[in-house]
Amino acid sequence: MLKASLFIILLCASTWAIADQHDDIIWGINVSPPFHIWQGEYEKAGFCDTLVDTFERELPALSQSKRKLPSRRITMLMRKNQHLCFPCLIKDSDYNKDFIFSDATHVYPPHGVITTASKAQRFIKAFGEPLSFTALAQSDYRFAQPIERRYGELQPIIEDYLIPSEHFQEVSGEGAHMNLMAMVAAGRIDYTLDYKMLMTYFQRTEDQTNPDFEPLVFIPIKENKDAVIIGAVGCSNNQWGQHAISNMNRVIEQVRSDSDFRQSLDLWLGADRPRPEFNNRN
Repeated sequence: MLKASLFIILLCASTWAIADQHDDIIWGINVSPPFHIWQGEYEKAGFCDTLVDTFERELPALSQSKRKLPSRRITMLMRKNQHLCFPCLIKDSDYNKDFIFSDATHVYPPHGVITTASKAQRFIKAFGEPLSFTALAQSDYRFAQPIERRYGELQPIIEDYLIPSEHFQEVSGEGAHMNLMAMVAAGRIDYTLDYKMLMTYFQRTEDQTNPDFEPLVFIPIKENKDAVIIGAVGCSNNQWGQHAISNMNRVIEQVRSDSDFRQSLDLWLGADRPRPEFNNRN
């Protein structure tokens, strides 16, 4: 029985790999609102959902499919050269260096500290405004993040001061991002680090009259206050991925200017989001 089960698993895995050969683009979709939203009032209204839909409209001659997988599984398969593309990755970051990237699709405003209103007052008094994340990371306040989350130029601060400390915690599971927002609001941890849009989604979808929750506040950080973060599609760095990226880059201008995609970015990143002019090969 065990051998039979193992054979079936291996057969399914082989079938999955063979099936990949028949699609020009295979999207790896994970549950991480407001990037991708799978249920509730905003179902399929995440801006990465809209990005995928836009590429499908702009490349109608290509065969495209979606696979719902945890983000960790998506990146693992991409590193193993399985045929897969992740719609929203940080372009050319050190921890995504194994992948091939499209031209930029959009930009994010920088990460900030998310905490409760009462703690925000204490943080600002102790660590300034914009807040010194280096100083906060060396304090006794409790920090948590989704497992395998990375934060660009702030990552070395986390690795130097938080990960080795007893004040560091990782949150796993499909709903890690929103579970983390709830943990902050309920005072189970003191703060996290992320885009403001995650707090925005939590505030729009969670019961803000919950007596266990304190209002959340986003605090800009001194170390990255002038930064913008470049978003792009990442694909497996093989011949299939290069072909997929080449096709995407052919229509990148239409995707960037698509009204549905822009409205989705406005909805989650805010109408005041960064809007730099992209070069043709940015």
